[in-house]
Amino acid sequence: MVGGARAGAREVPVRGLVIASLACGLAATAGASEATRTLRAELPSADAARYAVENLAGSMKVTVGSGDKVEAVATLHAESDALAGQVRFERVVGDHGVPTLRMRYPLDGVTEVRYPGGETDGGVLLGLFHGSSTDTKYDGRHVRINGRSGTLLYADIEVRVPRRTSTATFRTGAGPMTGSDLDGTIRFETSHGPVTLSHMSGDVVADTGSGDVEAADLKGSFKCDTGSGECTVSRFEGERLVCDTGSGKVRVSAVTARSISVDSGSGNVRLDEADAEDMSVDTGSGSLELNSPSRRLSRLKADTGSGSVKLRLAPDAGFEAHADLGSGDIVNRYSDATPILKRNEVVGYRRGDGKIRIDVDTGSGSLVLEPAK
Repeated sequence: MVGGARAGAREVPVRGLVIASLACGLAATAGASEATRTLRAELPSADAARYAVENLAGSMKVTVGSGDKVEAVATLHAESDALAGQVRFERVVGDHGVPTLRMRYPLDGVTEVRYPGGETDGGVLLGLFHGSSTDTKYDGRHVRINGRSGTLLYADIEVRVPRRTSTATFRTGAGPMTGSDLDGTIRFETSHGPVTLSHMSGDVVADTGSGDVEAADLKGSFKCDTGSGECTVSRFEGERLVCDTGSGKVRVSAVTARSISVDSGSGNVRLDEADAEDMSVDTGSGSLELNSPSRRLSRLKADTGSGSVKLRLAPDAGFEAHADLGSGDIVNRYSDATPILKRNEVVGYRRGDGKIRIDVDTGSGSLVLEPAK
C-alpha cells in the first residue's frame, strides 16, 4: 500500500439517486498509485419492471436480491484518488426511454482506458492482455480499452435484482459477465469478454463481440451470439435454442426444444442428446456431429462449406435423407434403409415411414447415417 489507507463514507443525492462512495484504499500498480472505492446505487421498485445497467469496463455479476429494487455495488479502480472521485453511478434515461443505471466516467481527455482484467477472467481477457485493444461506444463517446496502456479506470459490479425481472439489459464494454437464478426477458451484452449463465428462465440472450458463452440449466428461449468465441449449452428445456458464432465451436448437450438453430462461420458443431422437432445447422468450415435419440424430430437441415456430417438417430427412426455433396460419400449404417437414386447415383436413403426429412449440403465432406447407441 502506498499513501496509506483512508476510510469513511459520504452520501450524495444525484437526481433522486442515492450514491454512497466509500474510499477503500490505495494500491501500487506499475509504479503508480491505484485508488479503489466502493460505489452503491439503486433503482426503485417502480423502475424494476424494465431497466438497464451499463458499465464501460470490468466484470459484472447479476444475482437475485432480497427485495423489489435493483441494487448495484461497484468496486472502482482508478489511476488516482482524484480521478476516482469523479466517477459516479447515475440514473439516466437510456435507449428507448429505459431507466438505466450507468457508471459515469470522466472521459473528457481520456482517449484510452486500461483494464488489466481480474481473477474472474483469469487475467487474460481475449487478447486484451497481449497488447491489443478494443474500441467501443459508451455514454455517447468512442473509447478504446486496452489491457496494458492507457488510463487505469474500470469497475467490477455486482447487481442484485428482484427474483422476477420483466425486461432487463446488462451491458459492459469489456469484461466477463455472469448471471444466475434470474427469470424474465434478459440480455447480457459485452464487446469483449466471456458470458456465463446458469439456472435462468424466460427469453435470454448472451451477446458478445469476442468471448466464450457458457449456459447451463436454462428454460424458455435462449440465444447465444458471439463474434469470436465458443458457445456451450447444457441442460436446456424450452421453445427455441439459437447458437450463432462467427468463429468458434458449438457444443450442445441434454437439450429439449421445439427448434434448434446453429450458425457457425468456422467451427465444429456437436449436438448430444438433442431432442427437438426442427434442427438447422449451418457451418462455413466445420463438421457436424449429431446424437439425437429423439422421436419428435421431423426436420433436419445441415449445410457445411467444408466438413463432414455425422447423424446418429434413434434405432427405430424413420427418415428420408437427401444429400448434395460436392465431394464426399454417403455412408448408411441402417441395414434396412433403401437407397434413393438419381441417374443411377445414390443421393440419399429412405427408411420406414420417412417421418424425418433430412437435407444435407456439403461443399466437401461425407454424410454418415447410423443408429444412436
